[in-house]
Amino acid sequence: MSRSALHATAALVAAPVATCATVAGVAPEAALAAPAVPANAPPTFDPATLVKLDQIDVPIVDAGRLGGVLHLTLVVETRSPDTASALAKRMPELRAASLAAAIEFARLRASPFAAVDVERLQHTLTPALRRVDPGIARVLIVRASALRS
Repeated sequence: MSRSALHATAALVAAPVATCATVAGVAPEAALAAPAVPANAPPTFDPATLVKLDQIDVPIVDAGRLGGVLHLTLVVETRSPDTASALAKRMPELRAASLAAAIEFARLRASPFAAVDVERLQHTLTPALRRVDPGIARVLIVRASALRS
């Protein structure tokens, strides 16, 4: 490869970094000096905002017969540590709302022969628990399994 071809290749490799930084409105030197945050970095949270619920087991009923059991381990993430400490005292209400939503999910969407759709389950549980307390940010599903009985 000739010397001019090497210089042209080096310029093409360096150009996208400068172009992206300039398009973003940041000087190229600042973009290269800034610490990189991985795109798949987990979000940060305060452990004081978490409330762990005991395991919930609900039946999976298919055609009027017990087909299996849906086992769930949930953690409730609140918007503030104060809300978390208040919710810890209202555990029976949280469990009742979780149980009702989990039974409905198991009735309509769970099968011991398929993977649990945890995204849909989270979208079912979160609004149900927010009715108990609007300070709930989201429900985290730590474990979900559907097993044949």
